[in-house]
Amino acid sequence: MGIVTSEGFGYLLDPGLRKIFMDEYTLPEGQVDALFGVETSTKATEYDLSIGGIGDLEEFTGTIPYDDFKQQYRVSYTHKEWVKGMKVERKLVDDDQYSIINKRPAQLALVAKRTKEKHGSTVFNNAFNTTIFAGGDGLALCASAHTRVGTSTTVSNAGSSALSQTAIEATRLLMRSFTDETDNLITARADTLVVPPALEETAYEIINTAQKLNTAENNVNFSKGKYSIIVWDYLSDSNNWF
Repeated sequence: MGIVTSEGFGYLLDPGLRKIFMDEYTLPEGQVDALFGVETSTKATEYDLSIGGIGDLEEFTGTIPYDDFKQQYRVSYTHKEWVKGMKVERKLVDDDQYSIINKRPAQLALVAKRTKEKHGSTVFNNAFNTTIFAGGDGLALCASAHTRVGTSTTVSNAGSSALSQTAIEATRLLMRSFTDETDNLITARADTLVVPPALEETAYEIINTAQKLNTAENNVNFSKGKYSIIVWDYLSDSNNWF
């Protein structure tokens, strides 16, 4: 893009404007910080490595059984830079009667926040494919058969059920059955429900209604108060929930 000149902003050079509208709309509430762990880095490329679990203790019969825990997957991160700049004619800065041009650089903070939210949401918006993210097993974030080194048991963290109290409870139970590389249970406790705006009302009813929804038995709603809700405007699929 070229330089911003006074010829393109002639109205700012004349006194008499009552009000100037400039980015009056605020951004939707940001959720990246609530959903991601953010770390700093001083390297162009970094790696994470997972180490497998250790099996159960065994009865001592005179010799010690040694565990051959295994190296799991290594994943790499190649960091990118994201930038935006503005070029403004000095004459426009000097002659601007309302100091609007001087305020424009501050809007880059808003742009940075918006870009951060968009990039964060792509992980969820592409959770069922490998366009944005692929784990150490080469599969999507949400996949039906995640693999581990050292066991043939696979784990699924993908589903297609519509959001409902029944679906949430089924998912909670599946998460409690997650196992490690030795096929032993791990602690996976759901406490947050992430939804797009289209599912906000449904999620609110599920979490806040005292009795089970749409039933005549008046049973207690097991999900009441059990989860916090994050509504993310940048989730593009109106049916996907996490």
